[in-house]
Amino acid sequence: MADRRRQTGSGRRRRRRTYSAAEIRRNRAILRLILMSMLFILVCLGVWLLANAYAKSRSETVLSVDSSSYSVLADLPSESEAAQIEKEQQIEEENSIFEQKDSYPLEMIIESPYCVVYDVQGKQVLYAKDAWERCYPASTTKIITAAVMLKYTDEDTIFTAGDEQSLVNEGSSLAYLNVGSVLDRSMILDAIMLPSGNDASYCAAAVTGRIIAENDELTAQEAVDVFIEQMNEFASDSGCTDTNFTCPDGFHDDNHYTTAMDMLRMTLHSEEYPEIAESGEKTYAEVDFLSGEHIWWSNSNSLIQSDNSNYYMYATGLKTGMTDQSGYCVVATAERFGHEIIIVCMGSETSEVRWNDTIALFDAAFQYVRNSDA
Repeated sequence: MADRRRQTGSGRRRRRRTYSAAEIRRNRAILRLILMSMLFILVCLGVWLLANAYAKSRSETVLSVDSSSYSVLADLPSESEAAQIEKEQQIEEENSIFEQKDSYPLEMIIESPYCVVYDVQGKQVLYAKDAWERCYPASTTKIITAAVMLKYTDEDTIFTAGDEQSLVNEGSSLAYLNVGSVLDRSMILDAIMLPSGNDASYCAAAVTGRIIAENDELTAQEAVDVFIEQMNEFASDSGCTDTNFTCPDGFHDDNHYTTAMDMLRMTLHSEEYPEIAESGEKTYAEVDFLSGEHIWWSNSNSLIQSDNSNYYMYATGLKTGMTDQSGYCVVATAERFGHEIIIVCMGSETSEVRWNDTIALFDAAFQYVRNSDA
């Protein structure tokens, strides 16, 4: 029985298969084929990856050197050209507004011979009287003087009164500068706007003219002439059609003229320099020059002086003027009901006529604005 169990157990053992030489060769061939197939696949994958990388590299190279794809960008205007285009569009829009004669909502009877009333937010001329007739601007000229000065100087510019003071005409309104007085830009601006200083206007013109010309060796007259040229350029850029400046202070000259409508245009464009309005709304200024002088100026605009009988509580500025030939002039601004109204009033026979007309026009303008917005 034991011998049988041993025989049975050994019979149950798995018999190991023996491969023939032919089978071994066939199996080895199959294995080599599998390995070669895998190697081929890997080579193909590597070639594909390299081809993709090369194609991507080439496309990036083409983009980096092919400027034709940027031809549209190259045709875009430069920053200065874009600014010029915007300015021309603004002038075109203003022309369409200002040239609509005899179509204004306000019907007024005023004594001043030349006048225009403009609603800034409404972009509407509300009233005009002979606004295209040539007249003399007197010291309202100084709005443009201030704008040109601010355009070509910066906050650190120092203004020293010099030989240009000999160009100031006798009988001028003064800020009481002396040769050698030294002011910073905010001081010279207030000296121009508040007491309407002709001496300050010539100082600003001479200093700025040399900056414009990039030549400190210019004589006083040469420097002032450079400045006046830029004043006329400012008028042209503002769309003025009948304006010519011969001096920075508005002292009478037959060839120094404008119109009420042109003065409105220049006032609107001067708002690019908010410092002008900030100075024009000051009732007074008390300053110490950098050279040590202590000075006090009062604003010549009665509309903003609360202790004056012509005080207008909504007035915010801006500039007065007067010569025998120009009569009494004012560029006045006021704000109410979310609207800024600009009034240019020229050639008034007396100071009281100037203020009475301006106040009456402000009242009528704001009443119209309120009714229109209701």
